[in-house]
Amino acid sequence: MTNNDASKSAANPLSIDNPPTSEGPYQGPIHDPRDEVCNFEILDNFERFNKNNDIYNRGRWDERIMSKKVIDWFRGMYRPDIAARNRDGYTAKDFAFRLGGWVGTNLLIERNIKNGRVDGYQDDIEIYSSVAKHKVEIESPEIMSEELKRVAKLFGAEIIGITSQDERWHYSHWYDADHNAEKPANLPEGLVNTIIIGTTMDHDIIKTYPSATAGTAVGYGYSKDASTMQAVGTFIQGMGYRAVASLNDTAQKVPYAIQAGLGENGRHSMLITPEFGPRVRICQIFTDMPLAHDQPKRWGIKEFCEICNRCAQACPPGAIQEGGPTDQTLNISNQIGIRKWSINNEKCFKFWTNQGTDCGICIRVCPYNMDTSTWLKKKYFRFWVWLAGTHFRRLALWLDVKFIGRERKEPAWWWRGGKDAE
Repeated sequence: MTNNDASKSAANPLSIDNPPTSEGPYQGPIHDPRDEVCNFEILDNFERFNKNNDIYNRGRWDERIMSKKVIDWFRGMYRPDIAARNRDGYTAKDFAFRLGGWVGTNLLIERNIKNGRVDGYQDDIEIYSSVAKHKVEIESPEIMSEELKRVAKLFGAEIIGITSQDERWHYSHWYDADHNAEKPANLPEGLVNTIIIGTTMDHDIIKTYPSATAGTAVGYGYSKDASTMQAVGTFIQGMGYRAVASLNDTAQKVPYAIQAGLGENGRHSMLITPEFGPRVRICQIFTDMPLAHDQPKRWGIKEFCEICNRCAQACPPGAIQEGGPTDQTLNISNQIGIRKWSINNEKCFKFWTNQGTDCGICIRVCPYNMDTSTWLKKKYFRFWVWLAGTHFRRLALWLDVKFIGRERKEPAWWWRGGKDAE
């Protein structure tokens, strides 16, 4: 950001009277040949999303969202005593556990915070190493892609896909945390390929949602992503190519993951993968390294979600809607011009801040969230995913309702090693 941009930001903090900029209808190509298989229904009024309108940033500038509970929620990411209380799953021990899960991400943020950057959330992640002066020649993008995937999996990736850059999913503007204002998006040009990496969250601890105990899974997932991206990005730059790593900054992750063949969009507006369901954290790396692309696939997940409303029915604030995908925007935290399942972020975030921690009930009750810790359970899950993608999907839903327990487990159950109280 230039000095002029910084001065403009300082003079124009965001507020209801000075809301984030609307870029208007997208001026680039609205449609992509992959849209049909990705289940992307892009409308003529499609607009890129302004990062300042996401619910977390609105908690810093939008008076309709701001509150003491919101402030305490943000502070609680660094201080385990803020929301601790004498309630199972919300004690000081539980919040300290959650803080431990977030430590990798928090260290990433803190290293550049004095330089006006919030790496991984408002700004892309600076890779520790610089780009090597001499590029290693890549004769086969296909072979390089396989080698890169092997590298990424050693560094912690559990699923990985590669696709081309698609600027429709890039945020039109970024958030300037120093001045509580928007700033221009700043992704370098020429990064034509996007690598999507996913890591899993622990199945057993997810059973305790909502609780601070369960929130550890999310924090640790982000921390694993941060470590994996740094390692993969260092490898790419050591080869002489540029790598820009991204967590919740720069661009939307779910559409990119779908284009990279990793899954489909679920009713709860999260990525559902055939390997782990929605129990994944995803991140991405933009690069100019020559790579071969994976292709999007369908597993019948959208069709299954159309008959399954378990996440919508289980959501305490009613933030997840029943019915089919729609282009209706519930508030400014929804994207304009795309027909899909979106959630009411305002209702969702209010429930989070009332709890003092995040919520993942929708992950817990999702039929695609299954225990795959043993060979037999993994076999059953693969069979179930196949069944759910066929015309027998109602049978798959019946099997899940009948035989898979999705009731909340008390956090004390997890602390006892998954054993019920005697």
